[in-house]
Order: sequence, then C-alpha cells, then structure tokens
Amino acid sequence: MTKKLKILSVDDSKSIHAYLQQCLEPITEKIEHVYNGVEAVERLKNDLDAFDLIILDWEMPLKDGPTTFKELKELGLKTPVMMLSSKSRPEDIMQMLEQGVAEYMMKPFTQDIVLDKISQVIN
Repeated sequence: MTKKLKILSVDDSKSIHAYLQQCLEPITEKIEHVYNGVEAVERLKNDLDAFDLIILDWEMPLKDGPTTFKELKELGLKTPVMMLSSKSRPEDIMQMLEQGVAEYMMKPFTQDIVLDKISQVIN
C-alpha cells in the first residue's frame, strides 16, 4: 500500500478508536472517529467520497452498524466498508457480506489482522 489512507472509524468505544489509531498509523493520512451510526450518516451525507475506507462497528447506541450501512448505501456510498464486531455467528458474517460490506473483522483483533484485512480491501 503506497498511498496513505483516509479512514473513518465508527465505534462507540473510545478504547477501540485509540487502538485503531495506533494500529493504523503506518498506513493513514487521516483517521477520523465518530461514535455512532447517526454521527456517521451525518458526517458522510454531504461528502460520500471523503474517505478511502470506513470501519463500522455492529453494535452501537442510536443506530447500529447494519442500519447505518444500509442508509449509507441508499445515499450512494461507494467507499468500501469493513464491519467490526464481536458477533461471530456465521449467519451474522454472511448477512453483512451479502449486503455488500467489503470485509468482516472480529473483535478482539491485532494490528497484523487489521492491516491484513485492509490490504485485502484496498489492493
């Protein structure tokens, strides 16, 4: 990956944001954090192309990841979305992949895992 990425992290956990910030430092130009789906839709609705990748948590207050993803797709989002979740049931994973998320990453994760998943999505 030669180009530094602009990434939007959507998660209600400040510790996940901090860990992602640390993990993604080698590959990011900018990482912006929002804390729920409502904030994500608001941030993106007037600038759907602002980021190279969106990392979206499944379980959040106000608006969960699947609902947020659906709304963003309806707005015309083309940016790849990587779902992040502690949900490990195969049917949950398949549901989101069938709906069009680019990748699915389970919590907990390591820097190697997140960088590998992103390289699969971006390259």
